[in-house]
Amino acid sequence: MAKKSRRARKRRRQARPKAPTAARTPTAKAAAAPMPSVPAPKKPTAPRYRTVDFSKEYYYVISDLKRIGILAAAIMGLLVVLSFIIR
Repeated sequence: MAKKSRRARKRRRQARPKAPTAARTPTAKAAAAPMPSVPAPKKPTAPRYRTVDFSKEYYYVISDLKRIGILAAAIMGLLVVLSFIIR
């Protein structure tokens, strides 16, 4: 779906009626109203870190690393055997 052209957006902006400037100025009633009290910001506290047991979080990684190690050793052994056969 194509984007709307800039010309269409510009026409739409011009067609909007502008708010009267009297509504934008504060009235005497609003100026006399007391400001609500704002609580003081809280002092930042140090973040609390929890200890993580990585063996429980990444239990599946150990089996993957073992499989990768076995495959790497097998391929390296195959390359050594092939190097003797090819010569």
